[in-house]
Amino acid sequence: MIDFGHVDAVDAEAIGSPGERTFRLRARVGDSYAALWMEKEQLAGVGRSFSQILAERSSQRSQPGEPVEEFGPFPQQGGQVDFRISRMGLDFDDDEQLIVLLADDEGAAERGDSPAFRMALDRNQALNVMELIETAVAAGRPLCPLCQQALEHEGQEHFCPQANGHTQELEIPEAEQEQLR
Repeated sequence: MIDFGHVDAVDAEAIGSPGERTFRLRARVGDSYAALWMEKEQLAGVGRSFSQILAERSSQRSQPGEPVEEFGPFPQQGGQVDFRISRMGLDFDDDEQLIVLLADDEGAAERGDSPAFRMALDRNQALNVMELIETAVAAGRPLCPLCQQALEHEGQEHFCPQANGHTQELEIPEAEQEQLR
């Protein structure tokens, strides 16, 4: 397992144009960097989970957040840890007041070497990441107001199960005189 401990900086970002973006959580401790890749919904879930953990377990829940250390530039060659998450878990260290994130890549999960990666972040870092996640997720394609799924690219039709097949106006063919008799 690679254990970053309490990280110096953490953030979240989306890379690419809407509809073709990839998402990642980035962490830095000293000169070591980590990039944990995931789907948009997973990243949004991380933000919601951070919020829930802090609301339930943090002793500082009513206090405003404080500024955190800027992440800074990420190395072009990637970090020492760079993988797509296949499984993730969160916990809270009550003594240190830290959120602990455990993550597995596909290989670690198959070999039973889990967790492959561990990092901890404090309340202020978590609050900052929650804002970054919200911004990254909201900057994508707009959501359908009925089904909450991302709308397709311009020029493509969106199939919405909530519309019950009534998303297109169909032209009704006129009946021929012979068929009316």
